[in-house]
Amino acid sequence: MRATAIVLLLVFVFSCKKDEIERNKSGAIKATVCGVNYPVQELPWLRKLIQEAKDRKEDNILTVKLVEVNGNPIFNYYTSYMSCIGCISYGCDGSRIDISKLSATETQEYNNKIISGSGKVTVLWPEK
Repeated sequence: MRATAIVLLLVFVFSCKKDEIERNKSGAIKATVCGVNYPVQELPWLRKLIQEAKDRKEDNILTVKLVEVNGNPIFNYYTSYMSCIGCISYGCDGSRIDISKLSATETQEYNNKIISGSGKVTVLWPEK
């Protein structure tokens, strides 16, 4: 019995693996999307938004999440003093996405991903 418990414990420990976040030398998080590998550095509009937050000393309360809804990438931009999570969203080209124009199913999927983290969600900022 004791040997079985040890074997089960070892199987459990070695079968659990933490999701590794791949980063480049400067610490940017890798997320291959919109034709780039490191969106924070390689998408000029996103780099500019983050730099503007840094200039306002808000980069420490900023979160940028990348989610996919119905096969389309959406960047969610949120500062912790905002009353609406999910209200500021962008597409690959940097244009704002009006979430109210998504279907009810897509809106629910989007909200579930950015609020609860269900499904594939990549936190691009902060780069911790």
